[in-house]
Amino acid sequence: MVKNLESLFGGVFSGYDITFGFGNTRRVCYCEKTHRLTDEKYILTVSGKNIAVECSCEKGAFYALCDIAKRIEENSLADGEYICAPSFNVRGYIEGFYGKPWSFEQRKSVMALAAKNRMNTVYYAPKDDLYHREKWREEYPEDELMKLKELVDEAKKYYMSFYWCIAPGLSVKYSDEAEFDALMKKTKQLYRVGITDFGLLLDDIDEELCFEEDKALYGETVNAHIELINSYYSALKEIDPSIRLTVCPTLYHGKGNEYYISKLGQNIPPLVSVFWTGRDICSRELTSLEALRFIEGTQHKPLYWDNYPVNDCSMFNEMHLSPIIGRDKDLYKYSEGIISNCMEYAECSKIPLITFADYLWDSVNYDPQKSWEGAIKQVIRKEDADNFIVFADHLYTSCLKDANSRRMYAALDSIEAAFKTGDKQKAFELAQAYLGKMNACREYLQRDIPICSELKKWSEKFFVMCDILGGIFNFLMSRDEKLLAEIFGLVEKYEAMPARISNDIDIKSELKNELGIK
Repeated sequence: MVKNLESLFGGVFSGYDITFGFGNTRRVCYCEKTHRLTDEKYILTVSGKNIAVECSCEKGAFYALCDIAKRIEENSLADGEYICAPSFNVRGYIEGFYGKPWSFEQRKSVMALAAKNRMNTVYYAPKDDLYHREKWREEYPEDELMKLKELVDEAKKYYMSFYWCIAPGLSVKYSDEAEFDALMKKTKQLYRVGITDFGLLLDDIDEELCFEEDKALYGETVNAHIELINSYYSALKEIDPSIRLTVCPTLYHGKGNEYYISKLGQNIPPLVSVFWTGRDICSRELTSLEALRFIEGTQHKPLYWDNYPVNDCSMFNEMHLSPIIGRDKDLYKYSEGIISNCMEYAECSKIPLITFADYLWDSVNYDPQKSWEGAIKQVIRKEDADNFIVFADHLYTSCLKDANSRRMYAALDSIEAAFKTGDKQKAFELAQAYLGKMNACREYLQRDIPICSELKKWSEKFFVMCDILGGIFNFLMSRDEKLLAEIFGLVEKYEAMPARISNDIDIKSELKNELGIK
Protein backbone atom coordinates (compact mmCIF):
# COMPACT_ATOMS: atom_id res chain seq x y z
CA MET A 1 0.00 0.00 0.00
CA VAL A 2 2.74 2.50 0.95
CA LYS A 3 4.57 1.90 -2.33
CA ASN A 4 1.42 2.78 -4.29
CA LEU A 5 1.12 6.10 -2.44
CA GLU A 6 4.72 7.27 -2.27
CA SER A 7 3.78 10.63 -3.82
CA LEU A 8 1.43 11.26 -0.89
CA PHE A 9 3.68 10.17 1.96
CA GLY A 10 7.19 10.47 0.51
CA GLY A 11 9.83 8.89 2.72
CA VAL A 12 8.23 9.78 6.05
CA PHE A 13 8.01 6.12 7.14
CA SER A 14 11.70 5.42 6.61
CA GLY A 15 13.12 3.58 9.63
CA TYR A 16 9.71 2.52 10.95
CA ASP A 17 8.42 -1.04 11.01
CA ILE A 18 4.66 -0.90 10.31
CA THR A 19 2.60 -4.11 10.41
CA PHE A 20 -1.09 -4.58 9.63
CA GLY A 21 -3.68 -6.89 11.12
CA PHE A 22 -7.17 -7.14 9.61
CA GLY A 23 -10.32 -8.37 11.34
CA ASN A 24 -14.10 -8.08 11.44
CA THR A 25 -14.73 -7.82 15.17
CA ARG A 26 -16.37 -5.05 17.16
CA ARG A 27 -12.92 -3.76 18.15
CA VAL A 28 -12.13 -2.67 14.60
CA CYS A 29 -15.57 -2.36 12.96
CA TYR A 30 -17.64 -0.34 15.44
CA CYS A 31 -17.26 3.25 16.61
CA GLU A 32 -18.41 3.51 20.20
CA LYS A 33 -18.66 7.30 20.10
CA THR A 34 -20.99 7.49 17.12
CA HIS A 35 -22.65 4.08 17.60
CA ARG A 36 -21.97 3.29 13.97
CA LEU A 37 -20.42 0.47 12.00
CA THR A 38 -17.50 1.83 10.03
CA ASP A 39 -14.73 0.69 7.70
CA GLU A 40 -12.63 3.73 8.67
CA LYS A 41 -11.67 2.79 12.23
CA TYR A 42 -8.12 1.77 13.09
CA ILE A 43 -6.06 1.12 16.19
CA LEU A 44 -2.37 2.00 16.48
CA THR A 45 -0.06 0.34 18.97
CA VAL A 46 3.24 2.21 19.07
CA SER A 47 6.45 0.99 20.65
CA GLY A 48 9.44 3.02 19.52
CA LYS A 49 9.86 2.53 15.78
CA ASN A 50 7.48 -0.43 15.75
CA ILE A 51 3.85 0.32 14.89
CA ALA A 52 1.08 -2.29 14.75
CA VAL A 53 -2.11 -1.31 12.91
CA GLU A 54 -5.43 -3.07 13.50
CA CYS A 55 -8.31 -2.35 11.12
CA SER A 56 -11.06 -4.01 9.10
CA CYS A 57 -9.92 -3.23 5.54
CA GLU A 58 -7.50 -1.31 3.32
CA LYS A 59 -9.42 1.94 3.80
CA GLY A 60 -8.83 1.83 7.55
CA ALA A 61 -5.18 0.96 6.89
CA PHE A 62 -4.87 3.98 4.59
CA TYR A 63 -6.25 6.33 7.24
CA ALA A 64 -3.87 4.79 9.77
CA LEU A 65 -0.94 5.62 7.48
CA CYS A 66 -2.25 9.19 7.11
CA ASP A 67 -2.39 9.51 10.89
CA ILE A 68 1.05 7.97 11.42
CA ALA A 69 2.60 10.29 8.82
CA LYS A 70 1.05 13.34 10.47
CA ARG A 71 2.23 12.31 13.93
CA ILE A 72 5.76 11.70 12.64
CA GLU A 73 5.84 15.09 10.92
CA GLU A 74 4.56 16.78 14.09
CA ASN A 75 6.93 14.74 16.30
CA SER A 76 3.95 13.56 18.35
CA LEU A 77 4.15 9.78 17.82
CA ALA A 78 4.51 8.60 21.42
CA ASP A 79 4.37 5.03 22.69
CA GLY A 80 0.90 3.76 23.49
CA GLU A 81 -2.39 2.64 22.00
CA TYR A 82 -4.50 4.97 19.84
CA ILE A 83 -8.10 4.03 19.00
CA CYS A 84 -9.23 6.21 16.11
CA ALA A 85 -12.52 6.65 14.24
CA PRO A 86 -14.16 9.69 12.61
CA SER A 87 -16.90 11.82 14.14
CA PHE A 88 -18.69 12.51 10.84
CA ASN A 89 -19.61 9.86 8.31
CA VAL A 90 -19.26 12.16 5.27
CA ARG A 91 -16.22 14.46 5.20
CA GLY A 92 -15.30 16.34 2.09
CA TYR A 93 -15.29 19.31 -0.22
CA ILE A 94 -16.99 20.55 -3.36
CA GLU A 95 -15.69 22.52 -6.30
CA GLY A 96 -18.96 24.41 -6.46
CA PHE A 97 -18.05 28.08 -6.75
CA TYR A 98 -18.79 30.70 -9.40
CA GLY A 99 -15.64 31.69 -11.25
CA LYS A 100 -12.79 30.09 -13.15
CA PRO A 101 -12.87 26.31 -12.55
CA TRP A 102 -9.76 24.66 -11.16
CA SER A 103 -7.27 23.19 -13.57
CA PHE A 104 -6.90 19.42 -13.81
CA GLU A 105 -3.63 19.55 -11.84
CA GLN A 106 -5.19 21.74 -9.13
CA ARG A 107 -8.01 19.22 -8.74
CA LYS A 108 -5.54 16.39 -8.28
CA SER A 109 -3.49 18.42 -5.80
CA VAL A 110 -6.46 19.39 -3.62
CA MET A 111 -7.79 15.83 -3.69
CA ALA A 112 -4.45 14.41 -2.55
CA LEU A 113 -4.26 16.89 0.33
CA ALA A 114 -7.86 16.18 1.39
CA ALA A 115 -7.20 12.44 1.31
CA LYS A 116 -4.03 12.81 3.35
CA ASN A 117 -6.14 14.55 5.99
CA ARG A 118 -8.70 11.71 5.99
CA MET A 119 -11.50 13.31 4.00
CA ASN A 120 -13.55 10.72 2.15
CA THR A 121 -15.73 12.61 -0.35
CA VAL A 122 -15.31 15.02 -3.28
CA TYR A 123 -18.10 16.65 -5.29
CA TYR A 124 -17.42 17.89 -8.80
CA ALA A 125 -19.79 20.81 -9.51
CA PRO A 126 -17.97 23.91 -10.85
CA LYS A 127 -20.67 26.42 -11.74
CA ASP A 128 -18.77 27.56 -14.82
CA ASP A 129 -18.12 24.11 -16.27
CA LEU A 130 -20.43 24.43 -19.29
CA TYR A 131 -21.21 20.70 -19.37
CA HIS A 132 -22.28 20.79 -15.72
CA ARG A 133 -24.78 23.64 -16.02
CA GLU A 134 -25.27 25.56 -19.28
CA LYS A 135 -24.77 22.60 -21.65
CA TRP A 136 -26.11 19.97 -19.29
CA ARG A 137 -27.86 18.12 -22.14
CA GLU A 138 -24.64 17.67 -24.12
CA GLU A 139 -22.19 14.85 -23.54
CA TYR A 140 -18.61 15.65 -22.60
CA PRO A 141 -16.05 15.73 -25.41
CA GLU A 142 -13.78 12.70 -25.24
CA ASP A 143 -10.70 14.56 -23.96
CA GLU A 144 -12.60 16.14 -21.05
CA LEU A 145 -14.31 12.85 -20.29
CA MET A 146 -10.94 11.13 -19.99
CA LYS A 147 -9.75 13.79 -17.55
CA LEU A 148 -12.82 13.15 -15.42
CA LYS A 149 -12.04 9.44 -15.56
CA GLU A 150 -8.53 10.13 -14.31
CA LEU A 151 -9.97 12.10 -11.38
CA VAL A 152 -12.32 9.22 -10.59
CA ASP A 153 -9.40 6.78 -10.65
CA GLU A 154 -7.41 9.12 -8.42
CA ALA A 155 -10.29 9.26 -5.93
CA LYS A 156 -10.51 5.48 -5.84
CA LYS A 157 -6.79 5.30 -5.09
CA TYR A 158 -7.43 7.49 -2.06
CA TYR A 159 -10.60 5.63 -0.99
CA MET A 160 -12.69 8.73 -1.71
CA SER A 161 -16.25 8.86 -3.07
CA PHE A 162 -16.34 10.98 -6.24
CA TYR A 163 -19.70 12.64 -6.93
CA TRP A 164 -20.30 14.12 -10.36
CA CYS A 165 -23.06 16.72 -10.28
CA ILE A 166 -25.40 18.05 -12.94
CA ALA A 167 -27.42 21.28 -12.70
CA PRO A 168 -30.24 21.34 -15.30
CA GLY A 169 -32.54 23.72 -13.43
CA LEU A 170 -31.87 26.88 -15.46
CA SER A 171 -33.46 25.52 -18.64
CA VAL A 172 -35.06 22.11 -18.08
CA LYS A 173 -38.68 21.53 -19.07
CA TYR A 174 -39.80 19.03 -16.47
CA SER A 175 -42.81 17.84 -18.46
CA ASP A 176 -40.78 16.97 -21.56
CA GLU A 177 -39.72 13.30 -21.62
CA ALA A 178 -36.93 14.15 -24.05
CA GLU A 179 -35.29 16.26 -21.33
CA PHE A 180 -35.18 13.29 -18.96
CA ASP A 181 -33.79 11.12 -21.74
CA ALA A 182 -30.99 13.68 -22.25
CA LEU A 183 -30.28 13.64 -18.51
CA MET A 184 -30.00 9.85 -18.49
CA LYS A 185 -27.86 9.74 -21.63
CA LYS A 186 -25.41 12.18 -20.03
CA THR A 187 -25.48 10.22 -16.76
CA LYS A 188 -24.72 6.93 -18.52
CA GLN A 189 -21.74 8.56 -20.24
CA LEU A 190 -20.31 9.39 -16.82
CA TYR A 191 -21.16 5.96 -15.42
CA ARG A 192 -19.14 4.34 -18.21
CA VAL A 193 -15.96 6.00 -16.93
CA GLY A 194 -16.48 4.71 -13.40
CA ILE A 195 -18.67 7.33 -11.71
CA THR A 196 -21.20 5.68 -9.39
CA ASP A 197 -22.14 8.69 -7.21
CA PHE A 198 -24.19 11.55 -8.61
CA GLY A 199 -25.50 14.95 -7.58
CA LEU A 200 -28.65 16.63 -8.91
CA LEU A 201 -28.38 20.36 -8.21
CA LEU A 202 -31.49 22.54 -8.36
CA ASP A 203 -30.01 25.58 -6.61
CA ASP A 204 -29.80 29.19 -7.81
CA ILE A 205 -32.73 28.92 -10.24
CA ASP A 206 -36.15 30.57 -10.52
CA GLU A 207 -38.48 29.60 -7.70
CA GLU A 208 -41.43 29.53 -10.11
CA LEU A 209 -41.87 27.17 -13.04
CA CYS A 210 -40.98 28.79 -16.37
CA PHE A 211 -42.98 26.75 -18.88
CA GLU A 212 -46.77 26.73 -19.16
CA GLU A 213 -46.74 22.96 -19.74
CA ASP A 214 -44.92 22.49 -16.41
CA LYS A 215 -47.34 24.75 -14.58
CA ALA A 216 -50.29 22.83 -15.97
CA LEU A 217 -48.86 19.43 -15.03
CA TYR A 218 -47.24 20.16 -11.66
CA GLY A 219 -48.81 23.33 -10.33
CA GLU A 220 -45.87 24.04 -8.04
CA THR A 221 -42.11 23.83 -8.48
CA VAL A 222 -41.72 21.45 -5.54
CA ASN A 223 -43.96 18.89 -7.24
CA ALA A 224 -41.84 18.99 -10.39
CA HIS A 225 -38.69 18.57 -8.32
CA ILE A 226 -40.11 15.63 -6.39
CA GLU A 227 -40.99 13.81 -9.60
CA LEU A 228 -37.61 14.58 -11.19
CA ILE A 229 -35.68 13.37 -8.14
CA ASN A 230 -37.73 10.19 -7.77
CA SER A 231 -37.53 9.38 -11.48
CA TYR A 232 -33.80 10.04 -11.60
CA TYR A 233 -33.10 7.99 -8.47
CA SER A 234 -35.17 5.09 -9.79
CA ALA A 235 -33.39 5.20 -13.16
CA LEU A 236 -29.98 5.33 -11.43
CA LYS A 237 -30.82 2.25 -9.37
CA GLU A 238 -31.78 0.40 -12.55
CA ILE A 239 -28.31 1.11 -13.93
CA ASP A 240 -26.54 0.04 -10.74
CA PRO A 241 -28.14 -0.66 -7.31
CA SER A 242 -25.01 0.70 -5.58
CA ILE A 243 -25.37 4.19 -7.08
CA ARG A 244 -25.89 7.03 -4.58
CA LEU A 245 -27.61 10.36 -5.17
CA THR A 246 -27.33 13.75 -3.48
CA VAL A 247 -29.82 16.53 -4.20
CA CYS A 248 -29.43 20.28 -3.69
CA PRO A 249 -32.92 21.80 -3.38
CA THR A 250 -33.93 25.23 -4.64
CA LEU A 251 -34.55 26.29 -1.04
CA TYR A 252 -31.25 25.27 0.54
CA HIS A 253 -31.08 27.45 3.64
CA GLY A 254 -33.42 28.52 6.42
CA LYS A 255 -35.03 26.91 9.45
CA GLY A 256 -35.50 23.55 7.75
CA ASN A 257 -39.24 23.35 8.29
CA GLU A 258 -40.38 25.60 5.42
CA TYR A 259 -43.07 24.33 3.03
CA TYR A 260 -40.85 23.58 0.02
CA ILE A 261 -38.09 21.72 1.85
CA SER A 262 -40.50 19.83 4.12
CA LYS A 263 -42.62 18.61 1.22
CA LEU A 264 -39.57 17.74 -0.87
CA GLY A 265 -37.83 15.84 1.91
CA GLN A 266 -40.88 13.86 2.94
CA ASN A 267 -41.63 12.76 -0.64
CA ILE A 268 -38.23 11.56 -1.86
CA PRO A 269 -36.46 8.29 -0.89
CA PRO A 270 -34.82 8.30 2.55
CA LEU A 271 -31.43 7.26 1.10
CA VAL A 272 -31.24 10.34 -1.14
CA SER A 273 -28.94 12.84 0.57
CA VAL A 274 -30.13 16.45 0.83
CA PHE A 275 -27.73 19.41 0.78
CA TRP A 276 -28.42 22.22 3.24
CA THR A 277 -26.33 25.32 4.04
CA GLY A 278 -27.87 26.02 7.43
CA ARG A 279 -29.68 29.09 8.66
CA ASP A 280 -28.11 31.29 5.99
CA ILE A 281 -26.44 30.84 2.61
CA CYS A 282 -23.13 31.42 4.40
CA SER A 283 -23.88 30.38 7.96
CA ARG A 284 -21.87 31.68 10.87
CA GLU A 285 -23.05 28.73 12.96
CA LEU A 286 -24.32 25.21 12.36
CA THR A 287 -26.06 23.91 15.45
CA SER A 288 -27.41 20.55 16.51
CA LEU A 289 -30.77 22.13 17.39
CA GLU A 290 -31.13 23.43 13.83
CA ALA A 291 -30.20 20.02 12.44
CA LEU A 292 -32.89 18.39 14.58
CA ARG A 293 -35.44 20.86 13.23
CA PHE A 294 -34.37 19.94 9.68
CA ILE A 295 -34.74 16.23 10.44
CA GLU A 296 -38.21 16.79 11.89
CA GLY A 297 -39.29 18.82 8.86
CA THR A 298 -37.78 16.72 6.06
CA GLN A 299 -37.31 13.19 7.48
CA HIS A 300 -33.67 13.46 6.35
CA LYS A 301 -30.46 14.22 8.17
CA PRO A 302 -28.90 17.32 6.56
CA LEU A 303 -25.77 16.93 4.49
CA TYR A 304 -24.26 20.37 4.98
CA TRP A 305 -23.00 22.25 1.94
CA ASP A 306 -20.87 24.61 4.02
CA ASN A 307 -20.24 27.86 2.15
CA TYR A 308 -16.86 28.41 3.69
CA PRO A 309 -14.18 29.19 2.57
CA VAL A 310 -15.81 30.11 -0.79
CA ASN A 311 -15.38 33.80 -1.65
CA ASP A 312 -17.29 34.25 -4.90
CA CYS A 313 -20.04 36.75 -5.81
CA SER A 314 -20.24 39.62 -3.28
CA MET A 315 -17.30 38.20 -1.29
CA PHE A 316 -14.74 38.43 -4.11
CA ASN A 317 -12.63 41.04 -2.29
CA GLU A 318 -12.25 38.77 0.74
CA MET A 319 -9.67 36.03 1.13
CA HIS A 320 -10.82 33.34 3.56
CA LEU A 321 -7.85 31.69 5.24
CA SER A 322 -9.10 31.35 8.82
CA PRO A 323 -10.05 28.02 10.45
CA ILE A 324 -13.62 26.76 10.48
CA ILE A 325 -15.46 27.73 13.68
CA GLY A 326 -19.04 27.88 14.92
CA ARG A 327 -19.98 24.25 14.21
CA ASP A 328 -21.33 22.35 17.23
CA LYS A 329 -19.09 19.66 18.67
CA ASP A 330 -21.90 17.07 18.58
CA LEU A 331 -23.27 17.99 15.15
CA TYR A 332 -22.12 14.59 13.85
CA LYS A 333 -25.02 12.99 15.74
CA TYR A 334 -27.62 14.88 13.71
CA SER A 335 -26.15 15.25 10.22
CA GLU A 336 -24.72 13.05 7.47
CA GLY A 337 -21.63 15.21 7.30
CA ILE A 338 -20.19 18.44 5.93
CA ILE A 339 -18.98 19.30 2.44
CA SER A 340 -16.86 22.45 2.31
CA ASN A 341 -17.35 24.72 -0.71
CA CYS A 342 -13.88 25.84 -1.76
CA MET A 343 -12.60 29.03 -3.35
CA GLU A 344 -11.54 29.63 -6.93
CA TYR A 345 -8.06 29.86 -5.38
CA ALA A 346 -7.10 26.20 -5.05
CA GLU A 347 -3.87 26.65 -3.09
CA CYS A 348 -5.43 29.07 -0.61
CA SER A 349 -8.43 26.76 -0.16
CA LYS A 350 -6.13 24.09 1.23
CA ILE A 351 -5.54 25.92 4.53
CA PRO A 352 -9.17 26.17 5.73
CA LEU A 353 -9.89 22.79 4.12
CA ILE A 354 -7.41 21.08 6.46
CA THR A 355 -9.15 22.66 9.45
CA PHE A 356 -12.44 21.24 8.16
CA ALA A 357 -10.78 17.82 7.98
CA ASP A 358 -9.57 18.09 11.57
CA TYR A 359 -13.01 19.14 12.82
CA LEU A 360 -14.81 16.42 10.86
CA TRP A 361 -12.51 13.67 12.10
CA ASP A 362 -12.63 14.64 15.78
CA SER A 363 -15.12 17.45 16.39
CA VAL A 364 -15.13 17.02 20.17
CA ASN A 365 -11.41 17.77 20.55
CA TYR A 366 -11.10 20.19 17.63
CA ASP A 367 -8.88 23.19 18.43
CA PRO A 368 -9.31 25.83 15.66
CA GLN A 369 -6.08 27.70 16.35
CA LYS A 370 -3.93 24.59 16.64
CA SER A 371 -5.52 23.13 13.53
CA TRP A 372 -4.98 26.38 11.59
CA GLU A 373 -1.31 26.62 12.52
CA GLY A 374 -0.84 22.98 11.60
CA ALA A 375 -2.62 23.56 8.27
CA ILE A 376 -0.26 26.41 7.41
CA LYS A 377 2.72 24.19 8.16
CA GLN A 378 1.32 21.59 5.77
CA VAL A 379 0.58 23.97 2.90
CA ILE A 380 3.49 26.35 3.48
CA ARG A 381 6.91 24.89 4.23
CA LYS A 382 7.50 24.58 7.98
CA GLU A 383 10.39 27.01 7.85
CA ASP A 384 8.13 29.65 6.26
CA ALA A 385 5.05 29.09 8.40
CA ASP A 386 5.84 31.71 11.07
CA ASN A 387 6.42 34.35 8.39
CA PHE A 388 3.22 33.46 6.53
CA ILE A 389 1.11 33.63 9.70
CA VAL A 390 1.97 37.32 10.04
CA PHE A 391 0.03 37.90 6.81
CA ALA A 392 -2.68 35.25 7.30
CA ASP A 393 -3.49 36.91 10.63
CA HIS A 394 -5.20 39.68 8.62
CA LEU A 395 -7.44 37.38 6.58
CA TYR A 396 -10.07 36.36 9.12
CA THR A 397 -12.76 38.54 7.52
CA SER A 398 -15.64 36.27 6.47
CA CYS A 399 -19.16 35.18 7.37
CA LEU A 400 -17.61 33.54 10.45
CA LYS A 401 -16.72 37.00 11.81
CA ASP A 402 -13.89 35.88 14.04
CA ALA A 403 -11.53 38.51 15.49
CA ASN A 404 -9.16 39.79 12.82
CA SER A 405 -5.47 40.81 12.97
CA ARG A 406 -5.13 39.55 16.54
CA ARG A 407 -1.37 39.14 16.42
CA MET A 408 -0.84 42.60 15.01
CA TYR A 409 -3.07 44.29 17.59
CA ALA A 410 -1.37 42.37 20.41
CA ALA A 411 2.01 43.63 19.15
CA LEU A 412 0.70 47.20 18.81
CA ASP A 413 -0.79 47.09 22.31
CA SER A 414 2.58 46.06 23.73
CA ILE A 415 4.33 48.88 21.88
CA GLU A 416 1.73 51.42 23.02
CA ALA A 417 2.02 50.22 26.62
CA ALA A 418 5.80 50.73 26.51
CA PHE A 419 5.35 54.28 25.17
CA LYS A 420 2.82 55.12 27.87
CA THR A 421 5.18 54.00 30.63
CA GLY A 422 7.94 56.13 29.12
CA ASP A 423 10.11 53.20 28.10
CA LYS A 424 10.90 54.52 24.64
CA GLN A 425 13.75 52.07 24.12
CA LYS A 426 11.54 49.04 24.80
CA ALA A 427 8.87 50.44 22.48
CA PHE A 428 11.49 50.87 19.76
CA GLU A 429 12.75 47.30 20.20
CA LEU A 430 9.21 45.87 20.09
CA ALA A 431 8.41 47.93 17.00
CA GLN A 432 11.57 46.81 15.23
CA ALA A 433 10.85 43.19 16.11
CA TYR A 434 7.34 43.34 14.65
CA LEU A 435 8.48 45.24 11.56
CA GLY A 436 11.14 42.58 11.10
CA LYS A 437 8.43 39.90 11.07
CA MET A 438 6.37 41.91 8.57
CA ASN A 439 9.35 42.37 6.28
CA ALA A 440 10.22 38.66 6.43
CA CYS A 441 6.60 37.90 5.56
CA ARG A 442 6.75 40.44 2.73
CA GLU A 443 9.82 38.73 1.33
CA TYR A 444 8.04 35.36 1.35
CA LEU A 445 4.92 36.74 -0.35
CA GLN A 446 7.02 38.08 -3.24
CA ARG A 447 8.10 34.58 -4.26
CA ASP A 448 7.05 33.19 -7.62
CA ILE A 449 5.01 30.25 -6.32
CA PRO A 450 1.32 29.39 -6.82
CA ILE A 451 -0.04 30.41 -3.43
CA CYS A 452 1.72 33.78 -3.55
CA SER A 453 0.33 34.38 -7.03
CA GLU A 454 -3.19 33.68 -5.76
CA LEU A 455 -2.69 36.09 -2.86
CA LYS A 456 -1.27 38.99 -4.88
CA LYS A 457 -4.44 41.11 -4.65
CA TRP A 458 -4.29 40.94 -0.85
CA SER A 459 -0.53 40.89 -0.36
CA GLU A 460 -0.10 44.16 -2.27
CA LYS A 461 -2.41 45.84 0.23
CA PHE A 462 -0.50 44.19 3.05
CA PHE A 463 2.73 45.71 1.72
CA VAL A 464 1.17 49.18 1.96
CA MET A 465 0.15 48.36 5.55
CA CYS A 466 3.76 47.45 6.30
CA ASP A 467 4.88 50.83 4.95
CA ILE A 468 2.23 52.65 7.00
CA LEU A 469 3.27 50.97 10.24
CA GLY A 470 6.94 51.56 9.49
CA GLY A 471 6.19 55.25 8.92
CA ILE A 472 4.18 55.51 12.15
CA PHE A 473 6.95 53.94 14.23
CA ASN A 474 9.52 56.25 12.67
CA PHE A 475 7.32 59.25 13.45
CA LEU A 476 6.76 58.17 17.05
CA MET A 477 10.50 57.86 17.58
CA SER A 478 11.54 61.03 15.75
CA ARG A 479 8.42 63.25 15.83
CA ASP A 480 9.49 64.45 12.40
CA GLU A 481 6.28 66.00 11.05
CA LYS A 482 7.56 65.70 7.48
CA LEU A 483 6.73 62.01 7.78
CA LEU A 484 3.02 62.69 8.37
CA ALA A 485 2.22 63.66 4.79
CA GLU A 486 3.89 60.47 3.56
CA ILE A 487 1.99 58.35 6.10
CA PHE A 488 -1.40 59.83 5.21
CA GLY A 489 -0.61 59.45 1.52
CA LEU A 490 -0.05 55.75 2.13
CA VAL A 491 -3.29 55.59 4.11
CA GLU A 492 -5.23 57.02 1.16
CA LYS A 493 -3.61 54.45 -1.13
CA TYR A 494 -4.45 51.67 1.31
CA GLU A 495 -8.10 52.68 1.64
CA ALA A 496 -8.51 52.91 -2.15
CA MET A 497 -7.42 49.28 -2.63
CA PRO A 498 -10.48 46.98 -2.87
CA ALA A 499 -8.99 43.89 -1.23
CA ARG A 500 -10.16 43.43 2.35
CA ILE A 501 -7.55 42.81 5.03
CA SER A 502 -7.58 43.56 8.74
CA ASN A 503 -10.67 45.30 10.15
CA ASP A 504 -12.92 47.84 8.45
CA ILE A 505 -11.99 50.98 10.40
CA ASP A 506 -11.44 54.65 9.60
CA ILE A 507 -7.65 54.43 9.61
CA LYS A 508 -7.12 58.15 9.11
CA SER A 509 -9.27 59.12 12.11
CA GLU A 510 -7.74 56.38 14.25
CA LEU A 511 -4.25 57.57 13.37
CA LYS A 512 -5.00 61.19 14.15
CA ASN A 513 -6.46 60.17 17.50
CA GLU A 514 -3.48 57.96 18.38
CA LEU A 515 -0.92 60.55 17.28
CA GLY A 516 -2.74 63.43 18.96
CA ILE A 517 -3.33 65.28 15.69
CA LYS A 518 -6.42 67.43 15.14
